[in-house]
Amino acid sequence: MSKTSNGRLSAARIMARLFVILASLCLAALMAFHQQIPDIAGLGLVIDNLAPWLGLGIPILLLLAIGCGGRGTFITLLVPVIVWGVLFGPAAVPAQRVESPEALSVATQNVHQDAVQSAQTLADSGAQVITLQELGSGQIEQVTKALRKSHPYFYSVSTVGVWSKYRLSNPQPLDLGLGWNRALRIDVEADGGPVRLYAVHAASARPMAHSERDAMLAALGTYLANDGSPRIIAAGDFNAANTDRHFEPVARQLDQVPYTAWGLPMTWPRTPFPMLSIDNVLTRGASEASMERIAAGDSDHYALHATVLLTGS
Repeated sequence: MSKTSNGRLSAARIMARLFVILASLCLAALMAFHQQIPDIAGLGLVIDNLAPWLGLGIPILLLLAIGCGGRGTFITLLVPVIVWGVLFGPAAVPAQRVESPEALSVATQNVHQDAVQSAQTLADSGAQVITLQELGSGQIEQVTKALRKSHPYFYSVSTVGVWSKYRLSNPQPLDLGLGWNRALRIDVEADGGPVRLYAVHAASARPMAHSERDAMLAALGTYLANDGSPRIIAAGDFNAANTDRHFEPVARQLDQVPYTAWGLPMTWPRTPFPMLSIDNVLTRGASEASMERIAAGDSDHYALHATVLLTGS
């Protein structure tokens, strides 16, 4: 009786160990190759943007490994730990805050009904250039009035606006293939020299409907590739995390601004807690840069405030 029971227990433990080993390898492969998963029924979109959260599988597998024991299970569990650390670890470590009088500070937020409060909060944070997205009827005029003393220079396209302490020049509306303007390009005449700013609000992305967003990101990547300006800042709601496969055309041209707090700069939704990093600030020609997250207004998006020391500044 005892021999049979011990035999069954041993077989169950072996099976448990094999499960943990296989699950660890599968989890590591999923994190490393999530962009190769076919985007059937929106599966690729969901996994791409939630890729950092796959790391939550590691503590679950650790508990199972503790339960079933075995040196091999713990060794294999190191594989997804290393993969997560390589892919997401550097971005989760706080960056050094840039504090230079020559740096340019840019803030961005997708706003809601209280756009004035959002704009005022970002202005009070020290942002010299503010770009807001999803501005509704009358909000552009309200924000312009509220910032007329601190940020007198202004340009807007549709639901996207830019307010600046510095003079703005060479404005260009961008439809990015959408058929109506939902982004803009403009030069900021900063103290350290001109900086080209792209203010972006990409189309919404849902599991079964993200082709318009994909096309806009691809078009933006083309604009950036053909833009000879050595100093570029792109900011806004891209409706895509930098782990999204369709974000690649943009990521190939610009560098993500590092975050100054522990963890990843997830901006949406604000409640109950942020899960996705769909708002971004990216640069070209920055010698140093850092970014913080700010709760502003009544938006369901956190704002981002980036401080960028550009080459030649």
